[in-house]
Amino acid sequence: MIRAVGRALAIFDAFDNEHLSLTLQDLAERIRMPKTTTFRLVNTLERAGFLIRMDNQQYCLSLKLARLGGLVRSTLNIREIARPVMLEVNKQTQETITLNTIVGNDRMVLEVVDSPAPLMSMARLGEHMPLFLSASSRILLAHMEPDELEAVLKFTTAGVEYDRAAFDRELARFRKQGYALSRGQRVPGLTAISVPIFDIHGKVRHGLSLTGPSVRVDPRDLDFAEILMVAGRDISTRLGASPDHALDLKLLMDDVNADQARPAAKKAPARKTAAKPRKTAPKIPA
Repeated sequence: MIRAVGRALAIFDAFDNEHLSLTLQDLAERIRMPKTTTFRLVNTLERAGFLIRMDNQQYCLSLKLARLGGLVRSTLNIREIARPVMLEVNKQTQETITLNTIVGNDRMVLEVVDSPAPLMSMARLGEHMPLFLSASSRILLAHMEPDELEAVLKFTTAGVEYDRAAFDRELARFRKQGYALSRGQRVPGLTAISVPIFDIHGKVRHGLSLTGPSVRVDPRDLDFAEILMVAGRDISTRLGASPDHALDLKLLMDDVNADQARPAAKKAPARKTAAKPRKTAPKIPA
């Protein structure tokens, strides 16, 4: 990401429902930048009409952003937004990647990018499964409101014996660590990892999942979980999620700065060779 652009976007992300107006000092602290740098950014955005400086010397977002927000395509859906990210995750992991959503008491597969490997997890577009087993279901359950969770479980666990206290502890752990993981829970021999996707209202109605043979996934489960969490935040960012659930632009800029600050590899000094004596013509005696 171009550093100047990333810094400007970080200014926008500093505002939220609890911080509708901010002083220059507040902005500098929230985006973790020097006050002088923040002043230059804010001054530029104010002149461009994206920020307004009020009488109390605080800044707020302008209605110009509302106009731009209204231009967002109404037909742009979650599948269009998620698919490029899913393709990248599939390329990195070589495993099956699915986009799932909540439909009633079921989990439905909205989009699939299959693994190129012959031994693979099969997922069918439009497939419905009860919201109970597997990481793909449990990451969605973990972010439900209590009333909705109770209603779903009443339907999906009818006649099923399970330890409810252990189940609740598992959901709490999934929320805290940012991903769910299950091994052979729905299909023996398969491991699934799933992360939440947050929308503009901070709700989770979709999840991004990786599934594959346990013999391949288990040795790399933590690496895959990290890749998925970054991807989930990426999709959440594209859906307009708050900075709490979106990509950290400051971290992205730190990566750029680190790359720019990294010294170029020094060329090996040229190898010195001993100078060869100059050949002179033999003297002819007079």
